[in-house]
Amino acid sequence: MIELELTATDLARVRFTSDAVWETTSSLSLINHRQHFQLHRHLRPRIPSDPDFDLDLLLELTSPEHFTPDLLGPTPTARAGHPLDQFERLADTPDEVLESDVRALRELLPGSRAARMTGRELAERTAAAMAAYWQSVLEPLWPRLEAIVGADIAHRSVALASEGLERALDELHDSIAWTGSGLRIALADSHIRLPSACAGLWLVPLVFRGPTVMLADTSTPPVIAYAARGAGQLWERPVETIVGGIDALIGTSRAAILAQLDIPRTTTALATAVGLSAGTVSQHLAVLVSAGLCTSRRDGRRVLYARTERADLLLDIDAAQAR
Repeated sequence: MIELELTATDLARVRFTSDAVWETTSSLSLINHRQHFQLHRHLRPRIPSDPDFDLDLLLELTSPEHFTPDLLGPTPTARAGHPLDQFERLADTPDEVLESDVRALRELLPGSRAARMTGRELAERTAAAMAAYWQSVLEPLWPRLEAIVGADIAHRSVALASEGLERALDELHDSIAWTGSGLRIALADSHIRLPSACAGLWLVPLVFRGPTVMLADTSTPPVIAYAARGAGQLWERPVETIVGGIDALIGTSRAAILAQLDIPRTTTALATAVGLSAGTVSQHLAVLVSAGLCTSRRDGRRVLYARTERADLLLDIDAAQAR
C-alpha cells in the first residue's frame, strides 16, 4: 500500500495530460507481458518481422515487470508537442537520471546490452528506437488513440467540475482512494508513505496501460498513469450504416458521419473519412448537433465532435434490425 500525501498546494495543481513517451513505453510493456492484458492482443502482429529499428533494446528496457527506467517516464507537460519531438528530447535526459537507470539495469538485467551502455549512449539509442517504433507501429493508430485519451480527459474534467476533486480522484481506478490528506494506492505489499513535494500531481490516461495504475514518485511532480476509458475502441471499426435504416431517416451522408463518430473527431478528420468537403461536413454536423445526435467541445484550437447516447441507440437499433 502506498500513501501519497497531497497538500492544498498539490491539490491546486492536479492536472490531466497526455504523453507520447509514456504511451509508447506502455505499448512496449504490453508486448513483453501480453499475457496479463488481452485487450491489446492485436498490437504485436503490427510489429514488422524484420524491423529496421532497435526493437530488442526497447523490449529489454521494458521487460522488468516492476521497473521502468526514468528515461522512459519523463515528467509530462501540458502541451508536449508532436510525438517525434518528445522522443527527440529523450536524448537530452539529464546525466544523473541516466546514471541511476544504468545502475538499476546492471542490477536487474546484468547480461543485457542496455546494461553495458553508458548513460548517454543509452539515451541516444533509445530516443532513435522509440521514434522509429512509433512511426512503424503506432502512428497509424495515433488519431484514434488521441481521440480516446482526449475523451477520457474531457469526461474527467467534467466530473471534476461537477462532482469535485475527491470524486474525480476516487473514480480513476479501483486501487485508488482518497484519504482526506492524499491518495491511497494499492500497489505495494508493504506500507510506503510518500511525503508531498508541493509540486502538484500529473494524471496521465493511457490507452495501452494494463489493468493496474502506475505511480512515478521520482518525478516532480509525481505522475499517476491509468487506463483510459474506452481503450478497447482503439481496435473497433466504425459501425456500418444500413441502407434503408437510419440512412433513410437522416440521409446517407449524415449516417456515415455518425458512424465515424465512435470516437471524437474534427471536421477535417470526418471529411477525410467520409469523402466529403469540410464545408459540407460542417453543415451536416450543425444539423446533427441541433437534433441532439452529436455534441461538440473545444480542445485547444480544435473542435471535436462525438455521438450522443441518442445516436448510439439509433445505431444499435439499426444494427439489431439488420441482424
